[in-house]
Amino acid sequence: MNKAKTSGLPALLSAILLIASTSMILAQTSPGTVKGIVVDKDGSPLPGATVTLENRSIGIVGLGGVTNAQGEFRITPVPPGKGYTLRVNLPSYQKIEFTLEVYSGKTVVQNVTLREEFKERVRVEGKEETVNTESTQISTTITSEFISGLPILGTDYQDVLTLAPGVTDVNDTGNPNIHGARDTDVVTLVDGVSTTDPFDGHFGQNLNTESIEEIEVITAGAGAQFGRAQGGFVNIVTKSGGNEFKGSFTLQMRTYRLDGDGAGVDPAELRGGLGETDGFRDLSFNTIYPFLSVSGAFVKDHLWYYFAPEYNNEEFPVNAGTQAYIQTLKDARVTGKLTWQISSNNKLSMTALWDDLSFDNQNLGSRVDLESGYTQKRGGPTITLVDNAIFTPNFSLTSTISRFDNSFQQIPTIDPDTNGNGYLTVDGNPLLGGNQDGFIQLREADPGLDFDQDGKFDVFEDFDGNGKLSNCTFDEITGERTCLEDRDHDQRLTGPLGCEGNDREDINCNGHLDFETDTNDNGVVDPVEDSGIPCDNPSACPGGFVPGTRGNGVLDTEDRNGNHFLDDNPFPNWVDRNNNGTPEVGEYTAPLAADKPYLLNFNNLTLIGPYNLTYEDSRTRDTLKEDISYFVPDFFGQHDMSVGMSVEQEGYDASFQARPFWQLQTGGQNLNTGQIGGVISAFLPVQQQASNSAGSDNFGLYFGDTYKPIPNLTVGVVLRYDREEITSHGYTFFD
Repeated sequence: MNKAKTSGLPALLSAILLIASTSMILAQTSPGTVKGIVVDKDGSPLPGATVTLENRSIGIVGLGGVTNAQGEFRITPVPPGKGYTLRVNLPSYQKIEFTLEVYSGKTVVQNVTLREEFKERVRVEGKEETVNTESTQISTTITSEFISGLPILGTDYQDVLTLAPGVTDVNDTGNPNIHGARDTDVVTLVDGVSTTDPFDGHFGQNLNTESIEEIEVITAGAGAQFGRAQGGFVNIVTKSGGNEFKGSFTLQMRTYRLDGDGAGVDPAELRGGLGETDGFRDLSFNTIYPFLSVSGAFVKDHLWYYFAPEYNNEEFPVNAGTQAYIQTLKDARVTGKLTWQISSNNKLSMTALWDDLSFDNQNLGSRVDLESGYTQKRGGPTITLVDNAIFTPNFSLTSTISRFDNSFQQIPTIDPDTNGNGYLTVDGNPLLGGNQDGFIQLREADPGLDFDQDGKFDVFEDFDGNGKLSNCTFDEITGERTCLEDRDHDQRLTGPLGCEGNDREDINCNGHLDFETDTNDNGVVDPVEDSGIPCDNPSACPGGFVPGTRGNGVLDTEDRNGNHFLDDNPFPNWVDRNNNGTPEVGEYTAPLAADKPYLLNFNNLTLIGPYNLTYEDSRTRDTLKEDISYFVPDFFGQHDMSVGMSVEQEGYDASFQARPFWQLQTGGQNLNTGQIGGVISAFLPVQQQASNSAGSDNFGLYFGDTYKPIPNLTVGVVLRYDREEITSHGYTFFD
């Protein structure tokens, strides 16, 4: 931590505190400055000359003042932009005007020589000094004209950052590094407000490039007003409306109709002979990219608007060898801006940024089924209010208040609750076999009603108790085996623990109706009689009895309809529509299937089922900034001082939902029971749901003075103090 102790200028400091306490909002970052000296033809200073600066195309009017006793003038803050007109007027002297371009954070020096008035108009093109002795900043400025001329479909602003010297993005993530610094050490500012992701330090807001007036990439020597970065800064200035109505519409498109090869365009040596079916080449894919911008005035010279929406729908054909599919990127971005000239020396603006991006069919491959992918989503708004107040030609205040609110999601392609019964696990439901211990176990996955996933209600079959299907015959022609005990025609023996369905009568799956009996015929349910219906299935009956039948004060029975007959049927409501005497799918009511697991089948090394991780988070930043500029023209030389502070509060809240990752390897088949052997295992999450949160409070304070004791000597003094306090809370797997 650095500390500095200063003295003097008590009136200035009092004014700073007073203004900072009453200001609530701020202007664009790194405004420019226009200054110079007005002299006559002999080089003598001309005090009292009127200097005005305006740019009506972007709604800038009312800037300027009069020259001091030394003929000097200084205009700040000036929003960056092209097409500024600087006019100088003094009675008995000719009027003169200049066309200037003001860059972000830079000073334009335009000295003026007035001659005696005559009937001729002189127009001079002014440019900034080749060497600016008042700044040590090294930066590259990229204009909107340059961006619009790039031969790139759907340009992102991140695509052009690497055009600045010293900036690279080797992994093409949109998060560059500057002079070898980490990619998390680059802060992106939009109209003075950070849009960097508060969680991972990468870019946090996708921006409509049509709305960008200028991008300044600061690679070294950033001023004291910049903080919280070690690498560099990306300073983006958005466009504003003006008095003239302007509008543009552009539509860019790419389509498979101009590429008949679809996803089958890979050279044979790359695909290894795979991917040549007609279906791969028949994939349909299109990219459409429309964007619009309109600007103008609601009230001329007072209230302007700018609005620029864009939409990007890109479809990418992917040939994965054993399958081909389309990945779709959808991205909507909107920039809106209102600018209000409250008075000649006070301007208020509001900028709203919004983006919404989704990218589907992620995590797929040659052995990953299409249903096992997921969709990534991100986006949200950034709202910024700006106030720019000029109290005197030498004293101005800019204030900013902003809200950044983005969210990220990872959503499986298909709903993990594939059977739609509202359960993902039965751990909390003892009636379905859950033990309520808070941990997800393999047998606690939602079984639905069809435990063996054969589409039929399994009922008790081993009536002779020999542990195998009995009374079987073989068809000599078809080789098909038919067994009298195989009631559900699945060629497998349903044992004492395999019955399915909540509505069956044989709840304990032992092949006959069980009931509690009034053994003493006293008409009262005695405790010894209310013993419960025995059940040996630990999943369905954790206590050894049918749940709810023991100690309930009622003589329970499995005979639900009272006909004294076991009515369990593997094919309920069967209607033999084709009259072939065989129950077929669609002719009877099938049991509710279990949720599909995220399953790796070792027999063919394929992944199926809904992706086993769902994720969602929220990332926020609230910002308040105050920046004061004060110019002292003659105090042992010139002083161009700046004082400011920033307060940022960041938040992060995330929720995770993890599900088992199953693995299956089947073996041989038991000829007696028809059961298929093998091994099933799973990676189990310790906890199915978890939440994490973090927050930080950041405070920054800076002071800078550009001191010129003599005209050709500049001394810069800067001091910045930053403090960050971070708190976090969340679930961890190990302590």
